[in-house]
Amino acid sequence: MASNLFNNNKKVSKLFAINKLLTKSLDIDTILRTLVEAAKELIEVSDTIILYLYEPVENVLKVAEGVGIDIKVMKNISFSPGESLTGMTFTARRSHLFAYKDEIEEHMTSMTENNYHYYYKGVYERKIKSAFCVPLMHQNQCLGVLVVDNFENDGVFTEEDMEVIKVIADQSAIAIVNSNLFRDIKRKNEQLEHSLDIHEKFTKVILDGGGIETIVFLLSRLISTKVTYVEQKSHEDDSYLYSIVNGRREVLGYFLLDKEFSSLSSIDLVAVEHAATALTLELVRQNAQYEKELHFREELFQKLIDGAPVSEVKRFTNVLQFNSQGEFVCMILEGKHGPLWKPSVILEKERFVRLVEKICYDVCKSNFVFTKALQTNVIIPVNKKENIEKIVKKIEEVCSETKEIVYGIGREVPIQYIEDSYREALDAVRYGKINRNEKIIDYSELGIERLWQKIDETTLEYYVSDKLGPLLSMEQEYVDTLGKLIETNKNHKLTAEQLHIHPNTLYRRIKKIERTMKISLDQENDWINVVIAYQIHVARHTV
Repeated sequence: MASNLFNNNKKVSKLFAINKLLTKSLDIDTILRTLVEAAKELIEVSDTIILYLYEPVENVLKVAEGVGIDIKVMKNISFSPGESLTGMTFTARRSHLFAYKDEIEEHMTSMTENNYHYYYKGVYERKIKSAFCVPLMHQNQCLGVLVVDNFENDGVFTEEDMEVIKVIADQSAIAIVNSNLFRDIKRKNEQLEHSLDIHEKFTKVILDGGGIETIVFLLSRLISTKVTYVEQKSHEDDSYLYSIVNGRREVLGYFLLDKEFSSLSSIDLVAVEHAATALTLELVRQNAQYEKELHFREELFQKLIDGAPVSEVKRFTNVLQFNSQGEFVCMILEGKHGPLWKPSVILEKERFVRLVEKICYDVCKSNFVFTKALQTNVIIPVNKKENIEKIVKKIEEVCSETKEIVYGIGREVPIQYIEDSYREALDAVRYGKINRNEKIIDYSELGIERLWQKIDETTLEYYVSDKLGPLLSMEQEYVDTLGKLIETNKNHKLTAEQLHIHPNTLYRRIKKIERTMKISLDQENDWINVVIAYQIHVARHTV
């Protein structure tokens, strides 16, 4: 009896000492090692102590620490909840005592072949005589299972042994939770420090005016992978892209990574986010600077057309490397049915104008591009006539799917008369906007349209009404017949073929038109008046 009392007092003292160690340390490895070593000392019959911890992401129990085993081999084991003695204890969330070999072997039959291979090798190919398992519980949550095995001793485990281990397990569960909390706080503090360090690096780049290339280079170095900035999506797989978005949820561009975005660590993600913020600020800064540049160009052009002195004109041509003795063309680009860019979208205007600039430079090197309201204006030296065609073709290749552009082209003039070419380009683009079939309008190729574009709307309306009013009150087939007759220059045979009617039907329609309008289409003056009125009517009503 005295011996039992001594042993009990010894165990109580040991439990106090273990509790002190567990509450003192926040290091998880120290806690786990203390737990298994203490269990081995307190349970004399035990040969091995194995601690399994639950990993919620994989939903498995894995060996975290142990004595009397080959820990390296045992690390390969992954028990599912309910599998073998350990998994059963985890699922039940209560302690189990296994006093007989047959009972143990029966429960171990649920162990997978792979797990059994590593388990048997890890316990040095021994068979269990008796065992018990205790769950590590904290606030009704099972953190893992402590397994005590007897392979060689003749003694058996008792309920008292299990209760002693339960005390250690409860203390250890609290220590593990505290350790995990401490580790999480430490990790978050480290992330915060790292985030502040990253923020300082990108802030320095912005303040030093490093630009886009420097921001991208710094990001590549921080996350140890190649990064490229792209304005448009060109990569088939979005998993390699990170969208750079401003406060108004506008996509300003993308980071293209050499590896999948999902593979980045949390610290890498912080670096990407800081880089995106820095790049957004840089793009806004560059955009504001470019807007000032465009405003300056517009003012410079205005001075030129307001009658600048010869010295100013010469300085203008020298700066742009224009041949002052050469001739120039003004071309105006405008949206057919709406603006070429949305004023509210921060980079859309800049990117379109820069695109036009680049294309013009690639084709003819020297050029002057500026904006006026929602128009893009280009002054181009006329070295070759086909240069203008090349510029238009290249712009259409890039923009035709997203923008419907009208191109108004003025005549070739010396630089001091560029205002004339500019006014002509305005007239040409205005005509293109109201003419359904025209996109590229060269002012020099316009006919009577040059004149009636300068006449006020009321006068044009009265003219059309006076010359075409009776016809417009007739059925549409008569209007179409006159239009086709004008298009074929009074070729009756071709008109009938294109309208898919018999020549006699065409003859009757023409006669009815003449009777209704009280004219003769064979009379030159009547014919000219009808043609002009019809062209004005079509241009004003076809959009």
